[in-house]
Amino acid sequence: MSTLAWVVGRGGLLGSCVERAIGSAVWRPERPIIWGDPDQLRQSIADAVQGFQTRLAAESRDGWCVYWCAGDGVVGTPADRLAAETASLRFFLERLGDPQSALPGRVFLASSAGGVYGGSAEHPVTEATLPQPISDYGRAKLEQEEALRDWARARPTVSTLVGRLSNLYGPGQHLDKPQGLISHMSRCLIFGVPVRIYVPLDTIRDYLFAEDAAMRIVAGMARLGREAPGGGQHVTKVYSSGNETTVAGLIGVFRQIAKRQLRVVSGLAPVRSQQPARLQFRSTVWPDEPARPRTELLDGVNRVHRHQFALFQAGRLPPPSVGTPR
Repeated sequence: MSTLAWVVGRGGLLGSCVERAIGSAVWRPERPIIWGDPDQLRQSIADAVQGFQTRLAAESRDGWCVYWCAGDGVVGTPADRLAAETASLRFFLERLGDPQSALPGRVFLASSAGGVYGGSAEHPVTEATLPQPISDYGRAKLEQEEALRDWARARPTVSTLVGRLSNLYGPGQHLDKPQGLISHMSRCLIFGVPVRIYVPLDTIRDYLFAEDAAMRIVAGMARLGREAPGGGQHVTKVYSSGNETTVAGLIGVFRQIAKRQLRVVSGLAPVRSQQPARLQFRSTVWPDEPARPRTELLDGVNRVHRHQFALFQAGRLPPPSVGTPR
């Protein structure tokens, strides 16, 4: 027997990488969830959940997994849009209920380390650090984490893993989403336009390659299944590269790749107050986690740039927007 796994948000950067990391055990709904239409969203979620439950009932399985990688909110997203994302998660969990309650289940929730710990003065931040969000985005992420915990408390056969992720990047990031400084810098370089930066160049961030994150998340869910085969364990873990760099350092990486200068225009923006000067993370949860190959920043940025340049040559790369990604 095997575990049936479902990645909600499979069209996004993290979700697509998680789905590839899982492999053949992935289940996909017949019709995708319609995220862009509020009038159809709930019905499409209900239909997808029903399909998942029907598949579980029809086959012999030893458990099930759901990876919630959905959501397009970022720092600066209006509070009402973030509230709608949280409401979608709550509705999903309500519909999920107790799928084949005799079977143990696991749920992963993608959260944001930067959002949750944005106001923390600790360096580095660990899971023991008190959450201190300074943006509506960070507060929404904490609310989503609590929604999952509330739902799981009433379901002893369910275990949960909340992944607080540092800044994700990688090929295939949505280019219409105001996030992803690496992706934005790459497009500016390709189109020959200046990068507009609204934070100091010495701002420190941890950039985590999405494929690396996905492999570690899937491994974490497998470990959760081994440690709590009948359910009932709840883990919150920080996922980061462990290697921080400044915005100026990123500019230097692009100079190495392209052998030419990336033009930069500095300025101010209201959202700057929601951007801490330094974010540094270290996980103390599962310290015996097996070491996995990690993509170095130079290699990861180069892969993003090559991917975007191929899109540009094919006429499918949109020009960068005026606003600066978070």
